[in-house]
Order: sequence, then structure tokens, then C-alpha cells
Amino acid sequence: MQNTFTHELDYRQERDFGQKISAVFSFVQAQGRPLSRVLLYLVLPVALLSGLLMGVAQMGIFSTLGQTVTRPGGPFGLAGTGFSFLTGIGGLLLTYLLLTATLYEYVRLRMALPAEEEVTPALVWAQVRSSVWWLLLSSVVLMVLAALGFVFLFFPGVYLVVALSPFFAVMIMERNGFSKNFSRCFELVSGYWWATFGLLFVMQLIQGFVGFIFQIPTYLLMGLKLAHIPVPGEDLLVVATQTLGAIGQSLMYALTMLAVLFQYFNLVEIKDGVGMRHLVNSIGEQPTTAVSSTAYRPDEEGEY
Repeated sequence: MQNTFTHELDYRQERDFGQKISAVFSFVQAQGRPLSRVLLYLVLPVALLSGLLMGVAQMGIFSTLGQTVTRPGGPFGLAGTGFSFLTGIGGLLLTYLLLTATLYEYVRLRMALPAEEEVTPALVWAQVRSSVWWLLLSSVVLMVLAALGFVFLFFPGVYLVVALSPFFAVMIMERNGFSKNFSRCFELVSGYWWATFGLLFVMQLIQGFVGFIFQIPTYLLMGLKLAHIPVPGEDLLVVATQTLGAIGQSLMYALTMLAVLFQYFNLVEIKDGVGMRHLVNSIGEQPTTAVSSTAYRPDEEGEY
């Protein structure tokens, strides 16, 4: 039976490495239409603005390529280009946080609501508008901790990044404070660090490869500029291609965050067995056909 990801038990399952990656794309296939509507309303405007700012900055950089006498920063000047670049980077960071909050709140609502009830943008926004600011504050603290780990020694930084990767999933799904979420991440990942690292590594490869496709128009324009080949409407094309790249990369980031979410559910089942207890308690109360036939089997992940 095809998994439609409309019941809590569709998520709370133990999955091996391949099943977690498969679950990401199965979820997108099953929930793509209502989820895309939510992302269209809540995430796309910020991603679009960020892309436009990055496009303006890129236009200033492009104006200097292949020229011996330049106006630094193009028509907006060096300060204007720098400001556009910094605000664009900040906008992309906000886009990623908003995307994470929207994605995870969508899943939390999908698990809680009846299968026949659609998760609407209004329902998700009611949750996101409060959680996204906590995600922003938490992300600043996490980035500082990870940066300190990289500064003092490279490997502690890598360890922290992987160990804390489920932080936002824990934060939204369990609704605890920062310190509790922090310790919960280490509790869950303990003994499964390499499995989490392997999943993140593979998903980053997929994200990078597909995201590169959205950057191809920008690289083509850059090549034409360096070759001194005139391009009609060059400035507008630079902004348009950079905006497309920003939106594309944001969408690909969602795949990695979904993989982290399924790893979170996987680790919770291994450590706590929440889904199994829910299944046992629901016997005789509701049909159990929503559970995949491969769920809750004692798969051995090994390192991955």
C-alpha cells in the first residue's frame, strides 16, 4: 500500500538508510501539492526578495568582469553592491529558517489532523509566526558553538554540526526549551552519529547536484561576460538568473531538512518506541492499514 503520509504512524517508523532517502521523495510525491501551496504563500516571497537582492549584488560584480576600467560595484557603487550582498545573505538565511519552520510545522499538523483535513497555509502560519523567531535565536547560538568547534579544532566542529542536526526537528516536534533540545539531540544521535553523518553527506550531494542546475544560467552569463560577448538585457538577466538560483537552492534545501526529520523519527523510534506504543494503544480503535508493511522491523543500520 502506498504511503500517503497522512497519519502519525506514517512518520514514526524505524527506517534504514535507503528507506529514509526513499521516504523523502515519497513524502514529496504524496504531499507535494498541499505543501507547495503552503510554501508558495509563506516562503516564496522571502526567497524571491533574497534572490532579487543577490541579483542586484551580482549585477554589480558582473559590471566589472572583463573590463580594464571599471566602476566598482557597477551602477550602485561599491557600498550599494556590498549592502545588497549582505542583505541578500541575511535574506537567504531567513529563507532557510522560514522554510525549516514551515516544513516541520506542516508535518506536525499533518500528523495531528484527520487524514481527510487539508493542512492550509493559514494553519501553518499560525504556528510558524511564533516558532520561526525561536529558530532564529537558536540558530545564532548553534552557529557560534559550531564556529568555536571549528576554530579550536576541525573535528569537534564537524561532530557538533552532525550531532545538532536534528535540533530544529526536536524543537518543533517536542516543544521543549533550548537546553532540553540541546541535550535531546545528543541523546538521540548517541550511537548513531555515523548513520546521521552518512545521511547528511548523501543528501548534501543530491542537494548540491540538483541545486547546481539552477545555477547554470548564472555561470553561462558569467562566461559570456568574460568572453566579451554582448548579451541583450544583461542586467535583467543577471537578476533573473540569480533569483532563480536562490529559489532553486531553497527548494533543494527542503530535501535535506526532510531527511533530517525522518532521521529524527527513526532515532526516536529506536530510543523511545513512541510509534510502537501508539500502534499498540490504537489496536481496536482504528484501522492499522496506514502502517507500511516494512515498518517496525528490526533493521540493522550498521554505520549507515
